[in-house]
Amino acid sequence: MAQYIRSSWQKTDKKVLDPKLTQQVFSTGNIMLVRYVYEPGLNFPEHSHPQEQVTMVEEGSLEFDIDGEKVILTEGDICAIPANIPHSTSVGNERAVAISIFTPVREDIIIEPEE
Repeated sequence: MAQYIRSSWQKTDKKVLDPKLTQQVFSTGNIMLVRYVYEPGLNFPEHSHPQEQVTMVEEGSLEFDIDGEKVILTEGDICAIPANIPHSTSVGNERAVAISIFTPVREDIIIEPEE
């Protein structure tokens, strides 16, 4: 039996959260990666969660408001947001793609595979 889990974003189910936001989830049960595709003009409302979050921007740029401070991330940037810190995200005129890592796993965003 293999001692690893292998997947691909090309094979991972997509969930539409908003007409301007899709997510794909990969989880080992202990750590979770979520690939977000943000379409231009998205404003994701302020929220917080008990998980630590690390976000890496793959394409475009994101503007975070983290506990009242504006933080602009561009391609290649990485930002860690501690647990329970309020934050929101907005996207300008260009599409953005980012990977967020959550630990512990966020049970509220697990996508069940379609049968």
